[in-house]
Amino acid sequence: MKKTDKVSSWQAIKLLFSFAKDFKSTIIWGTIFSLINAVAYIAGSFLIGAIVSIFFQPIAENQQRFEDFDMTKFIIFLSSLAGCYIIYGIFRYLETRFFVKVSFGAAANIRKKLISKMLKLNIGFYDKNKAGDLISTIIVDVTNIAFSLNQVFSAVVNAAINIFLAVIIMFLVSAKLTLIVIPLTLIMFSGVILLIKKSQPHFVQVRNAFGKLNSFVEETLSNTKITNSFEKQKPLLNQLQSITKEIRDTAFKSDLISRSFETIYNVMSNSIILIITGIATLFFFNKEPIWGIPGIIGDPTSIATPGLIVTYISLNWNFLGPFQNALGTIFGAQTGVASTTRVAKLLEEKEPIIKNQKIKIVKVAFNEETNEFIETNNEDLFGFYAWKFFNNETNKYELKSVKGTVEFENVYFKYLEESEKYQLNNASFKAERGQKIAIVGPTGAGKTTIINLLSKYYDYNKGSIKIDGFELNEIDTNNLRDIMTIVLQDSFLFNETIIDNLKVSNPNATEEEIIKAAKMTKAHDFILGMENGYRTLIENNGANISQGQRQLLSLTRAILSNRNILILDEATSNIDSSTEMFVQESMLHLMEYKTSFIIAHRLSTIKNADVIIVVDNGEIIEQGNHQSLIDQKGFYYNLYQSQFEGNKD
Repeated sequence: MKKTDKVSSWQAIKLLFSFAKDFKSTIIWGTIFSLINAVAYIAGSFLIGAIVSIFFQPIAENQQRFEDFDMTKFIIFLSSLAGCYIIYGIFRYLETRFFVKVSFGAAANIRKKLISKMLKLNIGFYDKNKAGDLISTIIVDVTNIAFSLNQVFSAVVNAAINIFLAVIIMFLVSAKLTLIVIPLTLIMFSGVILLIKKSQPHFVQVRNAFGKLNSFVEETLSNTKITNSFEKQKPLLNQLQSITKEIRDTAFKSDLISRSFETIYNVMSNSIILIITGIATLFFFNKEPIWGIPGIIGDPTSIATPGLIVTYISLNWNFLGPFQNALGTIFGAQTGVASTTRVAKLLEEKEPIIKNQKIKIVKVAFNEETNEFIETNNEDLFGFYAWKFFNNETNKYELKSVKGTVEFENVYFKYLEESEKYQLNNASFKAERGQKIAIVGPTGAGKTTIINLLSKYYDYNKGSIKIDGFELNEIDTNNLRDIMTIVLQDSFLFNETIIDNLKVSNPNATEEEIIKAAKMTKAHDFILGMENGYRTLIENNGANISQGQRQLLSLTRAILSNRNILILDEATSNIDSSTEMFVQESMLHLMEYKTSFIIAHRLSTIKNADVIIVVDNGEIIEQGNHQSLIDQKGFYYNLYQSQFEGNKD
């Protein structure tokens, strides 16, 4: 279990703050505005006490006649009080605005980090995590974090400043009363913290339940055809009812605890005010000193007076109010805390193994001035890919052109680390540049596993995989696939025009090159038959074209990419036989200088491969060309004969 599986509220809030570290200047300005509004509010508290002491107390004690009341001076004091509250309001607004900017700016950074992280993770991660739950994390959890950051920043910063200033001023007004307030507040604080700790698991359960709901909705909407064909509507509704019940029960518990917190805190904070008011009143009647600075609000002594009591109670509200807001925000931000935990777990996911990032794949071009090949980032410049590696003998970086030779040596792999069974056992073979390597075998034999390991979608457990002599785990994954083109059985297309989808593999391809490639796959014919030709918009992953047409577009992309290693995983399974034969002839020219891997169930499509690798139950049991394997009369021979006889029937 990762450390983020068990995280306290304070750790989560600390993590929340870490998300906002890129906005230090904005936070500083927000804190300055918070300080100004805190000073304005405290000044208002003093003015209220001064008004009572200077204008009303002498009249109440018959020390001054009402006729002698100084209205001008009174209006000045009232105007000053109004000015304090206006200043408070203006800077409270500015503080809020700046902290909102921080919170939603941080949310944008978190989403960027999450998506960047997810793009680096192995396919195994997506096998174990549902898409709906991941979408929920990126959208819902990050939004929760943004709102929680806004609340926590505003409340905690405001509370810290107000409490600090209020405690100092409270000591100056009455050290005796403050020494009573602080222990009572600490008792209340301890009770609230205990409540927050007990409540956190309920908020985590709520977020996890919503993650399940997102996964359920995404899965259901993505598979409506299967749902309808197998009449699974009723079981799905029962499953939905179970999930919504879980959300209802967990949300009820968390909301009940949240409302209980409000009630408990209000009772406790009002009790403190009541106790202090009672004690201060006793001090007043007994003419007792309250250990304050004489004349701090106009009184010549530190004896308890109505003005001092009013000021002190107002300061108490300024102390307990922000305290309540901060604790209430921390409590209310439990949803954000739960979301922070989920985001942190995703950010901590293990990335593919890279032992030595000194081995990179870079684009190089010929420099006519220096008469040598140099590294370039210029997309418009004609060039090719090369290895960039550190040579220990020459003690400098060197460039070496990519050829595409692939070697597996005693490779073992299992999908689950805790499992004892390997999906690939002691696999060894070598593919030279320009060779066509076919991988055949029954369903589940391990064919696609070999391709997934070569593509570094998974990390192998034991053995060695090398490309041009470089260990796969030592190659920078960020640009490894710059030398690979992969065409899968299930072709994915973006919600863009046909020409934009084709340019995904080669953004600099001209329209002439695109049309030439499309003709090689016979995609050109059906494209011209569409309303807007190459400018036709592809809807929802190709909903407006057939599955076979999607494969033709994927093959066209592969031709345009022109990379060193070509992988075709059942790439022509949805294409009719006549088109497949035409495409195969076109692809032969494409494969001439590439290392090509072909997975196909129809053995007729791989007869011309240079090497056929036969896989069964995770082991390579035969290798050779078509004729040599037929002559062996082994597994491949039986597989071929059964398929050939089946076709005859």
